[in-house]
Amino acid sequence: MKICRLAWDFPENGKPTYGLQPVFHYLSREQAKRGNDVHVISRREGSQPSLESVDGVTVHRLAGPFSLRAFRLVQELTKRKEDLSIIHTHSTCGLFLAALRKTIGSPIISHVHGTSVSAFMPVRLKFDNATLGYSRSKVAYNYARERALWSSADRILAVSRSVKSDLVSRYDMADHKIHVVYNGVDEKLFRPIDDAELPSLKNFTEGKRVVLYVGHFGLRKGLPFLIKAMEKVSAEVPDAILLAVGGVPRWLKKANPWPYLSSVIRTSGLQGKVFLLERVPNELLPSYYSRASVLVLPSYYEAFAKVVLEAMACAKPVVATRDGGPAEAIEDGQSGILVKYGSVREIGEAVIRVLQDNNLAREMGRRGRKTVLKDFTWTAVADRIDSAYSEAVQVRGKSISRD
Repeated sequence: MKICRLAWDFPENGKPTYGLQPVFHYLSREQAKRGNDVHVISRREGSQPSLESVDGVTVHRLAGPFSLRAFRLVQELTKRKEDLSIIHTHSTCGLFLAALRKTIGSPIISHVHGTSVSAFMPVRLKFDNATLGYSRSKVAYNYARERALWSSADRILAVSRSVKSDLVSRYDMADHKIHVVYNGVDEKLFRPIDDAELPSLKNFTEGKRVVLYVGHFGLRKGLPFLIKAMEKVSAEVPDAILLAVGGVPRWLKKANPWPYLSSVIRTSGLQGKVFLLERVPNELLPSYYSRASVLVLPSYYEAFAKVVLEAMACAKPVVATRDGGPAEAIEDGQSGILVKYGSVREIGEAVIRVLQDNNLAREMGRRGRKTVLKDFTWTAVADRIDSAYSEAVQVRGKSISRD
């Protein structure tokens, strides 16, 4: 099968770093390993190569106008009627297909990694004197884009049951068109590392128990609540520190939360206990997870959250909020602990419980790793996607024969 993947930001040289890059890379690689002819159509940034072949995947990077050039390339790649081909879009990359659907003979799969309108998402969140607001006009614009593309697809992939629920209730998508396909993790890269060390952070981490946060510093992630919870954690477990890894991505620069987070650390008296760090390369993250005692993700809402799987694959317990995708991967009390969003008390108690009970932490880590190997490898993800592809091909074939 020829697979044409439309993804805004495909990693260069097969080295994913942040966001959805690992999804694009590992899924494409797995599908190529299965003998598929995988082509990725992505935007070209700076000096990136316009054509690249990595792990059997052909990557086409296009300069603007992206939509026009991407459409022409899709037509070129799928023009042979005797070839079985699939167009696989991610988020709203490939929006032009909604208007040009009838000119394309191949089935379209839309991969939904999150929605702009959700039962779980408020218009405004408040943190002390800091406020996180969402522009109603921007939300409406994004919603229109999403609904246009996803409603034109033959099949939709939702990264969690909560996303599927939003697609049905908020976007009027047909239930039978939606497959829940959780993201995966590279279990060979993300694995327990005995005696893992972080040389550049040795002065901070030596002799300490590390509470780890991985993700951008946007306020929706709930990092202020975790910082405040460290007051109680430090009182109960004096050798505990928090490493928050992720920094502020380019799209967050305007609403830079770093000064506010720094002020929370100061007012909580946690200097020397909480460290805010920039993001680190993907290949170094296993050492961070392995060096940590627990990963905490206190977000208001996550469609799924790959960092949860990465920590579980490294045999670490996870503390996360109840709403959204992470709760679909974590078995509460078994592989991690689910807490109420914004509850400094619950976050602190959960972290203390794990730090003070080594047997519990080990058992949660063992179960988490077992869960990942069973349900969340890229092999398992590709199997589920193959099922959706088969349905889409059948549906599209029937539609063409009727036409």
